[in-house]
Amino acid sequence: MNDLDLVERFRADLPPADPAALSRARARMFHEPPPRRRPRWQWGLVPAGVLATVVAVAAFAARPSTAPVSTPPVSAPPVVADAAGVLRLAAAEVRTEPALPAKPGQFVYVESLTADDNVENLETKPTWVPPREVRRQIWLSADGVRAGLLRETVVKTGKKSGDVPLSPNVPPAYVTSLPTDPKAMRDWLYHDPSENGPDATAWTRVGDTLREQYLTPAEQAAMFEAAATIPGTTVVKQADLAGRKGVAVTRVNGQVRFDYIFDAKTYDFLGERVVVVGNLPPYPRGVVSRWTAQLKVAIVDRPGQLP
Repeated sequence: MNDLDLVERFRADLPPADPAALSRARARMFHEPPPRRRPRWQWGLVPAGVLATVVAVAAFAARPSTAPVSTPPVSAPPVVADAAGVLRLAAAEVRTEPALPAKPGQFVYVESLTADDNVENLETKPTWVPPREVRRQIWLSADGVRAGLLRETVVKTGKKSGDVPLSPNVPPAYVTSLPTDPKAMRDWLYHDPSENGPDATAWTRVGDTLREQYLTPAEQAAMFEAAATIPGTTVVKQADLAGRKGVAVTRVNGQVRFDYIFDAKTYDFLGERVVVVGNLPPYPRGVVSRWTAQLKVAIVDRPGQLP
């Protein structure tokens, strides 16, 4: 019994296959190299239902058809259940990005939406004031030797702060001196711990480093992989940052939670936020105390120039 006998036995309702089509198919099967396969799947692990579907499709393929060939659906993004997995996927994503070139004398431009809360009447009747959203544009010297510029606009009112000159920044805003090895990067994150403890210091140092300077893709990837080893992290699957939905990798320290938010599909870094989760008067429990949504990072020739 050959393959055609099997087709006729199980699919007797189909018309006979075209002999010329069968001849071409056999020629391709024996003379063309097999297609490359993704190494993830092994036939021994394929569920029985999937294998049955493959057999049915192979039988049906012998039938001439004039129907249009449909495009296979795009595979869904991987579902990640833990914080370390999100950070490792973010590292893998950033490694695929080309590095932004910068020459001496150029500037790192960072555009973001930021919001910081405030406490009024601290000495008499402390009152929490919700964060005010500000569009922030900053130009920092790539090599650290030229004066920069800061420009802020209150989103709700459109009021501008005016251009604020900045002194030359040291270290340079275009960073190439950080480790690209995850173990060495972890040592760097943990160096000189604060009074909050080594783990809290390492976690907050990630955001402080990424906020307003440029790291090469290799440095960013090493930082995310190193952050994946910091204990005490969890995942918040639904996180909103400046209207962008993402997944947050978070760590609680004291009465507050520190979130790093990534796009739920691409795992691009979106920004950070601080959420009050404990008893911390006058802050209401559950409020976002402050946040930064990173919108754009680019290299430009002079302060005030837009990419």
